[in-house]
Amino acid sequence: MPKTQVSERRYSDDLIKNIRISGKKYYIDPIYNEVGGKEVEHWNTALSVISYVLDANQLSVGEPGFAKTTGAKVICSIMSGYPFDLYEAAQIQGHPDQTFETMIARPDFSKLAKEESVIWLASAYLPVRIIDEINRLSSGHQDGWLNILETGRINYLNATFFTGTTPCYATANHPDDGNHVLIPPLRDRFLAHIECGYIGATYRQNIRQAIQNIDDLKDEKLTTEIMDIVNDKNLEIKERLRKIELAQNSYLSKKYKETGAVLFDAETKKRARQEIENVNLSTDADTFLMMIDSELNFTPTFGRKRSFPNDSIDSSNHAKKLASTKTKNAFSPRGSTKGLENYAKALAYLMGDEKVEKHHLESVAPHILGHRLEFTEEFRAQHQADIRGGGMFGDTLEMHLSKELIKDVETNYEKAKGDVDLLLVAYKNEMNAYRPDEDRVELSTEQKRRVTKLLEDPNKVDHPLVREYATRIARARKKRR
Repeated sequence: MPKTQVSERRYSDDLIKNIRISGKKYYIDPIYNEVGGKEVEHWNTALSVISYVLDANQLSVGEPGFAKTTGAKVICSIMSGYPFDLYEAAQIQGHPDQTFETMIARPDFSKLAKEESVIWLASAYLPVRIIDEINRLSSGHQDGWLNILETGRINYLNATFFTGTTPCYATANHPDDGNHVLIPPLRDRFLAHIECGYIGATYRQNIRQAIQNIDDLKDEKLTTEIMDIVNDKNLEIKERLRKIELAQNSYLSKKYKETGAVLFDAETKKRARQEIENVNLSTDADTFLMMIDSELNFTPTFGRKRSFPNDSIDSSNHAKKLASTKTKNAFSPRGSTKGLENYAKALAYLMGDEKVEKHHLESVAPHILGHRLEFTEEFRAQHQADIRGGGMFGDTLEMHLSKELIKDVETNYEKAKGDVDLLLVAYKNEMNAYRPDEDRVELSTEQKRRVTKLLEDPNKVDHPLVREYATRIARARKKRR
């Protein structure tokens, strides 16, 4: 890739500025993470800002009262340029008796005698949606959110509302008797998750000040004006959106400027995403990501990883060291590409690193894996009593298990990387698959012997990524004969 594309990072400083403003002034986030020898400050805030820019859905978990929803509304206000109290007014509240009508739309009863007509609630019009206590929704009501979170398209009665894909921030308390379990397809729609919790007694005064500072982000007059526009039955959807945008301009020109934040509207987000996309993965990072993906989705006995109890956990000797023996479910492409890869790219972009390296993937992995993988009871029991990392306050068990799983994959990576690299060269040679800026690599006699041995019977190769390359090369050679 041309150097101009790699180095072009026009928006990274603006994103860092918004992270610092949010994490120091309005939502106290002293949590930091060491990534490749560098400290990344305001870690939860940084991940939340990444979610916003990527138009990704994020889940915040924790005990009640630790600012899960407040943090989401601060990020939404700072990044989108709409007032904090408007997001309060449009916030969707999870509840066991909640219905779709009370969450995002309801019938227009004044017109039902003549036609089916829909009144869209305020949450449909804003550039971000916030769902508080989503795990209090029943599984049936969770189903209604699957398509919305994936596509941004809302269907109700005979009407459709679509303004493009937008991020959604949802919160969930740690499990208790009043909660439902999030259904697996919904968990998978949330690309990342963070934990919000106790940050230390020494930040008490900072928290008190931040609560007062949030008033800077509020605009009661504008919030009332926008809610009136939303509720005006005489306006079509496009006219409502136009008037809302016009009303927002007054806030952007006055109170918002005083915060010092930088607006990331739809067009700015799009440009920043393109810069993030231009960050390449190093060869090691690319191989490591493929290993994570392959290990979580393959079993030597059953082939594809299928959720338990469709298939039991593979207990064969060939499988016991693979990540797939530690989980009950597979790892979707959504989690691998949109989650691990894109968040690692965004992290490297914010840190000013030229490429994504393994440590970027390892740092974001617990936030991508922890909420979507169902770990086996054996793996849980093995690490239940571990002293957990994650700084002074430790990780959730799910994050800790994710880190341990990634460590095991890394052990396999060190053992299998030589064969993977060798087969990758052989595959490129076989398929003439080099990029214009890459030179063909010739294998030594010894390397060719190793490739030949691996190709003799790919089904006897233990590691799924090595087996996959060997199978593809063997098939390509067979077709050429």
